[in-house]
Amino acid sequence: MYLEYIVGPVVALLLGMKFTDFKTKEKADEIKALQEKITLIEARETELPKRIMATVLPVAQAVSKLNEQVGL
Repeated sequence: MYLEYIVGPVVALLLGMKFTDFKTKEKADEIKALQEKITLIEARETELPKRIMATVLPVAQAVSKLNEQVGL
């Protein structure tokens, strides 16, 4: 008769703990995925200026040669 006064809260506590554990693991996976994205973006951030310089430098040199030939 008084068993449900004990079993009910214990079951609710166990379900709450399981749900909390599930959500914690879910958020940990999301954090890991975001950290990987940040690492990827940081890698791109260091490569981008090098690529831009490799692209712009020949164009700038060609423009300066052209200016010399034209007499500007």
